[in-house]
Amino acid sequence: MPQAQVQKINDGSDSGGRWFLFGILAIFVLGAGAIAFVATNRESATNITNIPRGGDVEVSADVSIDGTPLPPMPGSGVLADPSTDPAVGTIAPTLVGTDFNGDPISIEPDGRPKAVYFLAHWCPACQAEVPSVVELIEAGAVPADIDLYGVSTSADATRGNYPPNNWLAREGWTPAIMRDTAGSEALLSYGAGPFPFVVYLDGENRVLARSSGVLGEDQITTIWETLAAG
Repeated sequence: MPQAQVQKINDGSDSGGRWFLFGILAIFVLGAGAIAFVATNRESATNITNIPRGGDVEVSADVSIDGTPLPPMPGSGVLADPSTDPAVGTIAPTLVGTDFNGDPISIEPDGRPKAVYFLAHWCPACQAEVPSVVELIEAGAVPADIDLYGVSTSADATRGNYPPNNWLAREGWTPAIMRDTAGSEALLSYGAGPFPFVVYLDGENRVLARSSGVLGEDQITTIWETLAAG
């Protein structure tokens, strides 16, 4: 698949990404008791989708990938170390694909910060994380200034919890959800960390941080609020 090259960013942008991650880590050190988060009734910026149920839904689809793939996420753990994650400060590829209804979805530099969740139906950590994200969405905890996206990836009919559309519909997942290709090309283009793998982007699709594995609700809301604060 042809991929357009993206321009290298300057040192100032990279520094901004590092400060974003340092800020998150500093808040985590203070502990959950220092996070005073109150859910509001404001309308979520999340794109609402109706996920169809059934075994006849195509679980994979073509994805157009425009841009230079991100380097693999180094190691594993909650948050990649900003000093060792080469993706921080670089521009993530634009992804153009479809949801389980066949409707178009784009993850692109649209001026809005976003968190992109790469989810696999058979992954126990994803099965633990998705309910937490859904619960926070229902509580009105998503800042109005950010968007959430999901990418259903690595679908495998021989593994548990298949098909992914039934799982996500059952869990009440409402953010826009893109189907990855059968070869998981969208996941690979973002660096393919351990599931659940999340990439946090600014409005220009610049990588501010990446995380993998299960996060607590306090950690999730801290990252969302930091992302919204710019």
